[in-house]
Amino acid sequence: MRVAYFATLRDIAGKKEEDWTRPAATVGALLRDLAEKYGPEFRRWVLDDRTAALAIVLVNGHDVRGLQWFDTPLASTDTVTIIPPVGGG
Repeated sequence: MRVAYFATLRDIAGKKEEDWTRPAATVGALLRDLAEKYGPEFRRWVLDDRTAALAIVLVNGHDVRGLQWFDTPLASTDTVTIIPPVGGG
């Protein structure tokens, strides 16, 4: 599957996108695997209770908050986009 990163997550991963070849049955499994690969700072943005609820995760352009969130199933042909919470003023 294709995984695309934006903002801070792009900096942490060191790339804007990658082909993810490890199997992940759900969005939650994928995020846990990515957090394992990229470390605690990545984990904080996508799995921490305070920030994960604000992160935007899209599967093929569809926001998982309108699907099954962490339980949204994934296929090897999917594109997953992860956008951390952003702020500004």
